[in-house]
Amino acid sequence: MELYVPDEARATDPESALVDGLAALSRVMVGLTARTLAGLGTELTLSQHRAMVLLAARGPLRTVDLATAIDVHPSTVTRTCDRLVRRGLVARRQGTTDRRVAWLTLTEAGRDLVGEVVRGRAGRIRELVRAAEPVRAATAVELIGALVAAAGEPTEDQWWRRWAGSAYREAGG
Repeated sequence: MELYVPDEARATDPESALVDGLAALSRVMVGLTARTLAGLGTELTLSQHRAMVLLAARGPLRTVDLATAIDVHPSTVTRTCDRLVRRGLVARRQGTTDRRVAWLTLTEAGRDLVGEVVRGRAGRIRELVRAAEPVRAATAVELIGALVAAAGEPTEDQWWRRWAGSAYREAGG
């Protein structure tokens, strides 16, 4: 399946430019979150962090509701939360009316860790915004492009070009 879109076939309308910019910016944001987690020495994966962020934002959730929010199978959430429960970051409680239902919530340590990551990431975003000099950007597309460039992330077009050449190929093949 060919995902790369050559230059001559790329749309140049404002919506496409915005989508391309946001795709590149999303890589930047995931990278900022990953670096923040690594900087805290949490040994927390991005998917574990996402589950904890959802628990912080939405309050106690049933396993099935958290799985739906993350768009994974409930057994995946169960395994993820098993690890978080063992680390004391998430608590699992049986429902009072239906013992088959497990409710997930953050512990105080989990809540504090999510807050620390969010504050750390916000600091990194603040540094990025300052480096991008956003006052020079006249449009949202220009602002997003400036943020992507300030982070050292390739544009969407550059990324796809690199993606197209990233697979190892045997000599002569």
